[in-house]
Amino acid sequence: MKIIGMGRLLATISVGLILGGSAVAQEKLPELRIGTDGGYLPWTGTTPTGDLIGFEIDLAKLVCERMQRTCRFTSQPWEGLIPALEQGKYDILVNGISITPEREKRLAFTQSYANLPINFAAKRTAGLNGKTSWPELKEALSGKILGVQSGTQSQKFMDNELKGKVTLRLYDNQDSLNLDLLSGRIDAALAGRSPWIALTRSSQGQPIEILSPNLDFQQFNYLGVGAGGLMRKDQGDLKAKWDRQLCALKAEGEVKRISEKWFGFDVSTPADPKICGA
Repeated sequence: MKIIGMGRLLATISVGLILGGSAVAQEKLPELRIGTDGGYLPWTGTTPTGDLIGFEIDLAKLVCERMQRTCRFTSQPWEGLIPALEQGKYDILVNGISITPEREKRLAFTQSYANLPINFAAKRTAGLNGKTSWPELKEALSGKILGVQSGTQSQKFMDNELKGKVTLRLYDNQDSLNLDLLSGRIDAALAGRSPWIALTRSSQGQPIEILSPNLDFQQFNYLGVGAGGLMRKDQGDLKAKWDRQLCALKAEGEVKRISEKWFGFDVSTPADPKICGA
């Protein structure tokens, strides 16, 4: 009996060591640090209690779950996100960030997972809607006071297309831009279509309308081919693993499902054949 008991004890100790070793190994995997500005719904947003929500938050959480990695999300103003990534504070950024050749020169993107045009928005009483082309809207905006979030593709569009023709005001975040648009301190504003969708669906945003036409990569190739997660170039292993999960989630319809939850329609982009195969 003593021998059998000792055997069982040794077996128990062995199993405990194995399980304990696995736990230690799991704990040694570094957490993935994900940065966002938390103020760009439906991409990313912040609840009154400080929780991060949105399309990219849900998508990143699902990727982390599939990778069996712990992910920590942190928000800070947009203009400091890319410098913080380059300094090593974050492993990946998710913030509706457009994939552009200029950014790809110094940083690395995951494959695109969603794409939307940018649009101007204004009060319905401004008389700026109904334009059928960019030249027509451009003429109507001449001399106006316009707002845009600094450091975005929308600001690049303003600089390229309207420099010297309008008074431009820059904002640190989308919420501040929305407030000035609602208060009438600016005549119109430019952003990705998604935050305008969120604003016009809200009770306070009822006076605002999204202006036509859509402005996209087909007309202005510097606007990028969609949004992706942004990393440093030395993170090839993380990029490959993240992309692998995106391939699977696209094939399963999960990216489409999450985009429909947050945008109300499908904004997902097809799997990149160079990454996911034909």
